[in-house]
Amino acid sequence: MNTPPRNPHQHNQAISEAVLAPHGNVGDDDAKNPTDEVSVDLAEHHEALMGAEFKLPANILNQPTLATLGETPFAQDGDAMAHYRIVATEIVDPVKFEEAEAILQNALVLISPRIPDCIHLIEAGRKRGLMIMAVVPKPNDGTKGESTFHPTAEALLDVGMHQVYEPPMGQKFDIVECASNLKTIEAQQNLRFLGVLPCREAAVDFSDILSALLGLTVANDLGLASARRDKGLMKLAVANAGLRVAKYARLTQGDGSDVIEAVKELELQYPIVVKTPRGMGTSDVFICKNEEDAVASSAHIVRSIGPDGRKTQYALLEEFIGGEEFALNLVASPTTPRGVQVTDIWMYHKINTDGTMVNTTQEMVDPHSKVFSELVRYAEGVCRAVGIKYGMAHVEVKADYDEKRNKWVR
Repeated sequence: MNTPPRNPHQHNQAISEAVLAPHGNVGDDDAKNPTDEVSVDLAEHHEALMGAEFKLPANILNQPTLATLGETPFAQDGDAMAHYRIVATEIVDPVKFEEAEAILQNALVLISPRIPDCIHLIEAGRKRGLMIMAVVPKPNDGTKGESTFHPTAEALLDVGMHQVYEPPMGQKFDIVECASNLKTIEAQQNLRFLGVLPCREAAVDFSDILSALLGLTVANDLGLASARRDKGLMKLAVANAGLRVAKYARLTQGDGSDVIEAVKELELQYPIVVKTPRGMGTSDVFICKNEEDAVASSAHIVRSIGPDGRKTQYALLEEFIGGEEFALNLVASPTTPRGVQVTDIWMYHKINTDGTMVNTTQEMVDPHSKVFSELVRYAEGVCRAVGIKYGMAHVEVKADYDEKRNKWVR
């Protein structure tokens, strides 16, 4: 076997030219002669992990990765030809990929948009040169009515939406299939999706999952996605972060019979709260004055469909906390000093109507006042506990006014 020629002007010679390719005469009789001299400076070309030496000439020609060495790396004076299996070697020549086409348009995805909301978002996107695309998990074929809040694809396009994705009529929404379609559109139209915005509370978990499937970096912690919607898991995450939460229990019996044991175990006194775990607003939230009301409310929730359209797996029993109720709205972003910032606070004025607390009026208060500083810190802690890093958040808390400290406290 001949020694491969060296090019003094090409130090990083391709490995295939030096050691990987048998040079035509490996299969010849001369190649089987152990006295043939070969000289390959292994150190100049690559670093290789060498496997076992081949002893049978018949097996040598069948090996796709072969090193034929004269001076072996294991002995200074070794000059006998030896054939070794290559276990690993560095790559010398860089792999060349085709250059991707330039991004022509940045885009945003809106999930479950409503006409009053998306009109403003479309206009804001147009001012920033963004394409706005809608994802409609539950299509309206025109028979549902209320096209303003459950718009058809045609209605969305009429108000300026650029594109609309909805599952084929009669099929259930599949988040993975949706992501595949969006990635295909992104590649074909040279788009770049910058974010996914939920336009309804029931679409929050969809937005987190879709953001992850689209490979977006500006997405909230997917491992805590359930804790942002399920109030039982939310309480667990908040408590694990060291923040106070109301005592609670999960009720799973369809007849509400587990209410009695739960109240006893938590050492609660009536009234208590029984609510659906994935609700919104005051839907399926009951203030129960006695055991009979609590059992009936729990049974109703466990056997029903939740406000988000999904089957409810359990009811949530909580201790009733007195005091005034506040709603704090927040914006989460790495650009804020603490990662999340309270933008506004509203003080609710509610009355008990048939076991449900109904908001009559609300007044806006100053989020920068020291009077509300503890509420602000608590709300920010809740957002961090449930993994909100980007976007909006809404936290509702109960508080009492401490006259000595001149502030509202939890």
